[in-house]
Amino acid sequence: MYGKEKFASVVILSYNSKEDLMECIPSLMSQTYPGFEIIVVDNASRDGSEEFVRTNYPEIKVVQTGKNLGYAAGNNAGFEVAEGEYIVVINPDTVVDSNWLSKLINPFDSDPEIAATTSKILIYSQNEIINTCANTNHYTGLTFCRGFNKPSREFDSYQEVGSVSGCSFAIRRDILKNLNGFDSDFFLYQEDADLSWRIRFAGGRIMYVPESIIYHKYKLSISPWKEFYLERNRYLILLKNFSSRTLLLLLPALIVTEIVTMGHAVLNGPRYIYSKLQAYLWVIKNIKEILTKRHETICKKTTTDREFFGFLDWKIPFEQVIKFPMISKTVDIVFNSFYAFHMKLISRIV
Repeated sequence: MYGKEKFASVVILSYNSKEDLMECIPSLMSQTYPGFEIIVVDNASRDGSEEFVRTNYPEIKVVQTGKNLGYAAGNNAGFEVAEGEYIVVINPDTVVDSNWLSKLINPFDSDPEIAATTSKILIYSQNEIINTCANTNHYTGLTFCRGFNKPSREFDSYQEVGSVSGCSFAIRRDILKNLNGFDSDFFLYQEDADLSWRIRFAGGRIMYVPESIIYHKYKLSISPWKEFYLERNRYLILLKNFSSRTLLLLLPALIVTEIVTMGHAVLNGPRYIYSKLQAYLWVIKNIKEILTKRHETICKKTTTDREFFGFLDWKIPFEQVIKFPMISKTVDIVFNSFYAFHMKLISRIV
């Protein structure tokens, strides 16, 4: 499994993921890529995950965090012990194609400006259906699956994209170190979007590699606690990365997005409304720390907000968040018409 050239470190974060690891790890062991290590970070699982890995795969590095640190900080713990020139992150609830890793790593040799690569992610139970082919970032901070529910034959072009999917991506070790890894404040969700924004603002390129195929046990759902993290972390991304002038210009769209997201919460009930309000409260309580991080991020920016807008989307795929097709289509026409006009206007003056 181990080689000398272009050594890579594959980091898997586990939290009660024993059953998934039983399928994921063997698929990693069958990779055609010549040189890599596997690191399993265990966030204090109670299902015997750590014992399973240590007993059955003694060659795998295991990092025990002692408590549930969340996705961001948990992966960071794996990055600290990684020895690879490239760091690769995958979810434990995945099974990978035998050429997954080699295809994901190969583009780095062709262009030193490529900072990260991301895979074609198919749905495990329907392997002819796309989960995501790199994520899309809306210019108000929302993040969506690119190509969700489309046939797997689509999105077959190797191309530059705005964001990796945290389910499966690779990044140069030196760039990850310079960016200080994931922002641990995110805990869960949107941390891949935040990292992608910082990569892009630092001048790095992100490439989508359709030949790097992985199967994800994915089901689209938004629980109340997920609503909290999605909204809170969206505000973090915006406040950390955009200049004050850009945020001011974005204000009309941000207000409209608040209507959209609050509408989603209202349609789903009191617990979702509570989560939305808790997101506001968290940002208010932690605004000093957020502004400190904002200063650090902006100091590392080499790409202007105007240039960055080229990798953001104006269209919200409402079919991913609204269950009823008729409502989805109506909302799509109303709100996306506004976003299209506003994005076009803003792109010229940012």
